Amino acid sequence: MIGRGRDRGRSGGFLTRLVHDRGGNTLAMMAVAMIPLLGMAGSAIDTARVYYVKVRLQQACDAGALAGRKFMNGNDFNDAANSQARAFFANNFQTGSMGSEAPVFTPVKTDAGQVAATASVTVPMTVMRMAGFEPVTVSVACEARLEIPNLDIMFVLDTTGSMTETNVGDSADRITGLRQAVMNFYDTLDRAKKPGTEIRYGAVPYSANVNVGMLLRPEWMVDKADYQSRRYLGPETTKAPDTVDNADWVTTAGSWQKKSGSIVTSKSFGRPEDCSPSASTVNTSQTDTTWKDAGKGNGSQTITYTRTRTGSAYSTKVVNARCEITETSYRSYVETRTDTRVPNPNKGQTKAGATTTTYWWSYESVNVPVSRLKGTGARISGGSISMNIAAQGKSRTITWNQQNGCIEERKTVRQSTYDTIPSDAYDLNIDMVPDPSNDDTRWKPWLPAAVFARESFTKWSVPAVRSNLDFTNLQDVNSGQNAPCPSPAKLLQAFTRTDLQSYVNSLIVGGKTHHDIGFLWGLRLMSRDGIFGDVVNTGLNGAKNAQHLIFMTDGETDTDNTVYEAYGLSGLDRRRTTSFTTNDAQNNEQDTIVANRLLALCQVARRKDITVWVIAFGTTMPALLSNCTTEGRSFEASNTAQLNAAFTNIAAQIAKLRVSK
Repeated sequence: MIGRGRDRGRSGGFLTRLVHDRGGNTLAMMAVAMIPLLGMAGSAIDTARVYYVKVRLQQACDAGALAGRKFMNGNDFNDAANSQARAFFANNFQTGSMGSEAPVFTPVKTDAGQVAATASVTVPMTVMRMAGFEPVTVSVACEARLEIPNLDIMFVLDTTGSMTETNVGDSADRITGLRQAVMNFYDTLDRAKKPGTEIRYGAVPYSANVNVGMLLRPEWMVDKADYQSRRYLGPETTKAPDTVDNADWVTTAGSWQKKSGSIVTSKSFGRPEDCSPSASTVNTSQTDTTWKDAGKGNGSQTITYTRTRTGSAYSTKVVNARCEITETSYRSYVETRTDTRVPNPNKGQTKAGATTTTYWWSYESVNVPVSRLKGTGARISGGSISMNIAAQGKSRTITWNQQNGCIEERKTVRQSTYDTIPSDAYDLNIDMVPDPSNDDTRWKPWLPAAVFARESFTKWSVPAVRSNLDFTNLQDVNSGQNAPCPSPAKLLQAFTRTDLQSYVNSLIVGGKTHHDIGFLWGLRLMSRDGIFGDVVNTGLNGAKNAQHLIFMTDGETDTDNTVYEAYGLSGLDRRRTTSFTTNDAQNNEQDTIVANRLLALCQVARRKDITVWVIAFGTTMPALLSNCTTEGRSFEASNTAQLNAAFTNIAAQIAKLRVSK
């Protein structure tokens, strides 16, 4: 029995004996209990390690995606942006962190033009490896987006004649490149905006003037205005005295006929702002025979001339704002002409003097009623008036409407510097509401069909000139260059893509470069405190949209006193210039004044919290323009590709960068 009991005790095993044997077994029991406790602790440690690695990996992925989107060249996720994304990821997740292996980070551009990325890393187990657990692979995804706040964008666009030029490396002219860049800018913002975001666009195309007439209210325009025109004085008929015809011969000239050589004509294009022909290189020599009997029995005689020409002659004209240069090349060109003369049958007879009618004009400043040009409605709609200024004092109909709705500015101050804007420089006060009782505060319509030069197109005489000569009318000379009116400006509005494309396609080019007038009206159209405040302040739910003015030009200030612009015919009106000596002197003076006025307006933009961006297209950035904005907001674009990049970079900086997932 005892033996069997001892056998049963042995058969119970170590644990059974340990239960029954209470002497000295505490330490052993604790060792056994630690086994599951160690498993639990090891699992917690490794789980915490994996969690920490995942958090750091997600943060690094977000940082890399944000950097990649920030450094994109517009919508181009190029090598530089990719490199920045990877560098930011590496700086935020060190290889070997928590014993992890080398991470894998893959950034890509999404279809929406954003940056998405994935990151993964393998984390070996520490404590749990003793229990046979394999390494864990941690993966995360991230995406960085540019999101657009509610925005007001005002394009102030140089549409001067030089926009017809083609930059080196481009296949199309500058205005074509501008149209494309504006639409790419629109597309960039449109892709980045959230549902419910409001983006409004306005536009002020400019050259020597701006087409804003149909945006004004009738009470903001004068009823009468002075123009440099002409007043018809009436006809004067005179009769020359009778004379005796003592000529021996009556001569009839023949026509030139080619004998040898050739004439080759070719066309090229130059700068519209300086559309003048090169000097002629044509050399001409001529010989002739003596008068010989024509053999007709009536006493008639003939003479033959032979003319030889070599070299080239040049002519120019502005066609659709392009300076068209025609070269006529004479290549040993020989031609002959035969003239015939017969005895004068009326010799010795009295010839009655001719009767002529002379039409007299006084070229002077003329006060013109213009109220009929206002049209009807809340805003000016245009109209027509008649003036007796056509040839022989006949009536000319003058129309002012959407197509030629430029304006003459209200009162300004003659001075060359504008450290501060004078209180009586009403034109530079962008918020001043016109006073119907004070014409100095109101605008007047721009009427090139009514404006005449004095004596000649380049000879100016301010006092009235009495003449029987038909001096030049500015519109008759060249309405695209000497009397330019850009495409109509647009108030802030929510353009559809189709509408904006149609608008930029309609932009016309021509004229000189007056930066101040474009910038002035860009500010005026977007000022919350100005005459268009009712439009500007209709933001989403009454909120104030962020305001950005994008100023693009392809050249420095370029004025000319022969141009009829926003301050009249500067060679005669001289509203801004303080003196007049020679054309070049006045032009240089005007250039300086226009530049200084622009800088004064740039300060106005800063005070109004309007962000200004400047792009120099096809030219180097003038100091004048770079000084108009802050560092990082001016761009040079030598071709269309760089112009696109400039516009899309502006769009990227306007947007707010955030992690979307």
